[in-house]
Amino acid sequence: MNILTILGLFLSTQINDSIHWVKLGEAEISWGYKTPYRINLLSPKGVHDVDDIRNGVQLIQFDIEWLAPETSQQQVAQHFSDLITAELKTQESIKFNQLIINKLTKNLPAAKRFDHWHFYFSPDSGTTININDRDVHTIIGSEVNRALHHAWLLKDPVTTSKLLTRLLKLGKQ
Repeated sequence: MNILTILGLFLSTQINDSIHWVKLGEAEISWGYKTPYRINLLSPKGVHDVDDIRNGVQLIQFDIEWLAPETSQQQVAQHFSDLITAELKTQESIKFNQLIINKLTKNLPAAKRFDHWHFYFSPDSGTTININDRDVHTIIGSEVNRALHHAWLLKDPVTTSKLLTRLLKLGKQ
């Protein structure tokens, strides 16, 4: 199993380095009065299929730029845990994926203003998380990946609308 994980990490790193990414849209994530980060959605240049992006069958990248002066590791872990579990449909699903969620949140550090986190999503190899130019974790398993993908992509109807409009414009070029 370890050799497959290492191979997946190697291949996803190679793919990520050779792709030219195009920004499709952005949104600021708010926690009440606090806006801890801005998230950007990127897609490989020339690949802009709306249905494939929505269904999680296309390479995409979520780029997080932290805006708050400091967000503790506990706040980061709780946010990502809540973000994923809110998208999982049943308690059984949450219980089944709890180990993966715990491993992810344990590997996420505290965040400081202007930190950049990149979540490279590939339908084949999962999501590789790169924080400040260092690979930190890879999420393998379609259910958690799909939950994270949908939490950001379909959370805000205005952002989703802007994204789809931008995709249509890029498709005409």
